[in-house]
Amino acid sequence: MAERSPKVKEKKAEKWCATLAADLLPGETIWAITNATRFKPVTVGTAITNARIIGFYPAGQNAQQRIPVEVFADQVRAVEFPTKAGSTSMRVLTDEGEVNFGLLHKEEVDFARYYAEYLHRTGVDPQVARELAERRHETSASLQAEKDRISRRDQVEIFGSPMKDKWWEDIDRHSRPNELPWFIINAGSGGRLVAFEDRLLISKTGGMTSFMAGSLGGGRETTFPYAEITNIEYNGGFVNGVLEVLTPSYQGSGNHDFWRSTNKSRTQASDDPYTLSNCLPLGKPTYREAQPTLNELQQRIMEYKRPQVVVHERPASTPVSEANTAGVGLADELERLADMHLRGLLDDDEFKAAKAAAIARLS
Repeated sequence: MAERSPKVKEKKAEKWCATLAADLLPGETIWAITNATRFKPVTVGTAITNARIIGFYPAGQNAQQRIPVEVFADQVRAVEFPTKAGSTSMRVLTDEGEVNFGLLHKEEVDFARYYAEYLHRTGVDPQVARELAERRHETSASLQAEKDRISRRDQVEIFGSPMKDKWWEDIDRHSRPNELPWFIINAGSGGRLVAFEDRLLISKTGGMTSFMAGSLGGGRETTFPYAEITNIEYNGGFVNGVLEVLTPSYQGSGNHDFWRSTNKSRTQASDDPYTLSNCLPLGKPTYREAQPTLNELQQRIMEYKRPQVVVHERPASTPVSEANTAGVGLADELERLADMHLRGLLDDDEFKAAKAAAIARLS
């Protein structure tokens, strides 16, 4: 059982120790409990273990909330108990600055000083030190990975308002490992259009965006594979407009506007571009800025929809008569390829290659 200061009752100390037990490192034990408290972040007490000094809040939902303040023994440079206006606080000096564990009663000062200074002299218990080294390594690697991921975001072209972290988090949930968007059009409260290499995402989540989408507290997130997109259309007025992603399931009406649903609640505004899953309300200046990139997007969508021509050469041992009877005649095949070329399904080089292959195969 941990030692408790003169101002900590036994039942309270037992309850605190039981709550903290799940958050202790292997081999870590609590030496002492005091009433030292602080307001930001909130702690209701301070524990001194054989590895660290902990400011704790037992009602927290996870380990980070339950232990918002901590200093390990190898980080301690000095422990001070300054008094100001009749109140004494417990402060631990480290290489990175001072950590204030809050106010404590004058009858607790000597008790806290004894255990804090003893921890400073003895250092982290060797059994705990091994586990601590592993945890610090994992934390360092995780922080570096997060730093690299955030740094890579600078490579993404953003049109419109700057991106917030919570919007990036929504996009990350729809991304494959190590995948970054090609570009993003951020319409603020209207939502975001996110272009990946093979699909589009229209995301309407968070705060005012989800409210405008009629999904307060939730949001609308819709993914459109390039192979299913039939067109991307912009219907603009004098200042504002609507960018629509058209598919067999989402057909453009050409008459979406911002005012038709002003007398309806957000959950009933089914014809409002803020509500529609395939629409992004977008001002003209942002659209014009993004238009060259949207033209590239249209071209990429056409390439995804273009049929792939796979040419198989006839083995030399196959008789010509057998090749002719196995499929259509040469004239029919050339006519089919010419029609595909006229409709833009084959470019000049693809048409020439397919034509030469057909002649070689069927003549």
